[in-house]
Formats: sequence, C-alpha cells, structure tokens
Amino acid sequence: MTDHDLATLVREHVREAEPPFLMSPDTVIALGRRTLVRRRARRGFAGLVVAAAALAALPLVPWHGSTGSGDRTGIDPATAAALKHYDAQAMPALIDGHARAALGRGLDGLGEGEFRAADDQDTRLPAQYYDKASSMSVSYGAHGDPRQVVVSLRHSGSEAEGDARRMCQDSLASGYDFSCTVSASSNGDTVTTSVMAVRKLDMFPGAEWGAVTREELLTGTPNATDPSRRPVDPSEVYFIRNVESVHSATFLTSAQEIVKAPSFEGAQQAFRVPVEDLARVVTDPELVIPKPPTGANGCPWMLHPKGISCGKRP
Repeated sequence: MTDHDLATLVREHVREAEPPFLMSPDTVIALGRRTLVRRRARRGFAGLVVAAAALAALPLVPWHGSTGSGDRTGIDPATAAALKHYDAQAMPALIDGHARAALGRGLDGLGEGEFRAADDQDTRLPAQYYDKASSMSVSYGAHGDPRQVVVSLRHSGSEAEGDARRMCQDSLASGYDFSCTVSASSNGDTVTTSVMAVRKLDMFPGAEWGAVTREELLTGTPNATDPSRRPVDPSEVYFIRNVESVHSATFLTSAQEIVKAPSFEGAQQAFRVPVEDLARVVTDPELVIPKPPTGANGCPWMLHPKGISCGKRP
C-alpha cells in the first residue's frame, strides 16, 4: 500500500457519517507509515496492521529471472509442477519440511511449527478453507518469545510493488531500516535482506506493534510521526531480520528471524539463522501457492462468523 492509497482510505473514512472519526488524518497517516508501510513486521507479529490492506488476487505471473525493476520472465519448472499438483491441505507439512531442511539448527529450541492460512483481510482460516487462502505461513517459537522464526508465502499486490533497491534506499534514509541490501540469487531471483526494530503500541486494539527508527532507539524519544508519543524503552524492542523475494506482480515469500534485543548490535549477536539459509527458503521454487480463488464477480473470499463469503463481511 502506497502513501497515496493510505491517504485515500483516510479521506473515505472521514467522509463516513458513522462512526465518528476520532483521529486526525495526519495522525492516521503517521501511524500507517509505521504499520502498513512497515508491513514486514506483521508477518512476525500478528496484529501490527491497523487498517488491513487488500491483498490482490491476481494470476501468478513468471517467477524466474527477476531484475529488481519489475521485469520478470520465464517460470521455474519446479514451480510449474508445484502449482499443477497443488494440494492446499498438504501445505502445512510441505512448508514445514522445506523450512526445516533449509534452516536446520537455526530452528533448534523453537519447538514445533505453527501453521497459519489467512484470507484476503488477514483473518485466519480453518482447514476446510485453506484452498481460499491469500497467505500461508509457519512460525517457530511463540509470539513475544525472545526468538522466533517465520516463513511466509502470500499474494499481495501492494507488498510486491515497487523497486527493491529504491525501497531499500528510502527505508535506510528514513531510519526505519537499520540495514538493507538487495542481491541476486543463483537462479536470478532478487533477494532483499533488511533489519528493522519494532515495539508494542498501546494506543488501541489492533495496533499492537509499530516500527522504531534508529534515532528513536538511540535517543529514547519518539519523533513527530509516532502517534503513541510514548518514550522508547530499549528493553521492549525486538529486531526483525527479514529476507524477502518478490516473484511476480502479486506473489512474494519471506523468511524472518525475530529477536528481542536492546540494540542493533545486540540483535546481530542474538540472530542464530545464517542469512544464506533464510535466502534458501525464499528462493525455493516449490514454496508457492496459487492465486486465491474469487467469487463470480471477481471479489475475494472472506471469513465471517457464519462461514466464508465473497466480498464484504455481513
């Protein structure tokens, strides 16, 4: 989701008569930049997103030969085979098996993996609806533990858009990324490796985690774009090392290691999984899910208390 998309959502919300909008557009946009724009943290910490971004349900386009500028040609034969024989019910074991093979001892001490499939609005789906998932992930270690590893596969046009190198430069310049590099894998995939810091936000339910900039962590003082205005306590900070590869206009994979640490230097010592192993996961051609199905009018399927339906929840 771009700043323009976020501003549009704010304007639409302000125009609504009910319920009353209690936060200024500037405040919401500021919070959005710490949540929607830094959506990478959501994959490790459920509940980061304040306003759910629509995950595009577009066809999977070519995987192989990514340049980092949006030009992608060809498709890996292993990916084509995986999609041809796709079985949604088999994905929990498949993702776990491939993750364990690539990460090895990096998962030691984290226990069994927890599988999660989610709909277009990031609502968790029960097993009978796995075939309608927009995203699937396996987490090792519990939410809020000193260390956690998360592997995610998802269709999201808003997350797949943009030039990887430019986004790295912007994130470093803004201070949201403590490090960020873009490289090419042996099979031509573009891989982005970054480290960011997050902490709990206590403003209201649904905004549990937000990004912390380098300056905020150094000084302990939140800057003008932090709506919570609460001083930054290093003892509450987590660092996320995120390795990500965008494979199409909508499909991307990520592998994250999340550690609790008071500083970037402390996080570097706490990380246990080699970056090369995380990159091996996100460039695995068999870790793929097809585009989520849509209803007759092209709308995405969403879960609600009475089941699952196309379009808005009743």
